[in-house]
Amino acid sequence: MKYTIQQQFLPLNDQIWVVKLNQEDEDYLFDTLEEAETKATELQESDSTGRKYKAIPSNNNEWNTI
Repeated sequence: MKYTIQQQFLPLNDQIWVVKLNQEDEDYLFDTLEEAETKATELQESDSTGRKYKAIPSNNNEWNTI
């Protein structure tokens, strides 16, 4: 199983989660949940908007593995 990262579409709104906000955002795909959670934490800590990030199982196993 692969894992990806979702982020809140709107900061502080838990209703809509997306993998990418725009075309320039990177697609993340990891082999382990631990790797994905570590990256999600890193992204959340560096996001000045207060947006939250979470690691989830991916249904797309064709992305490049990080």
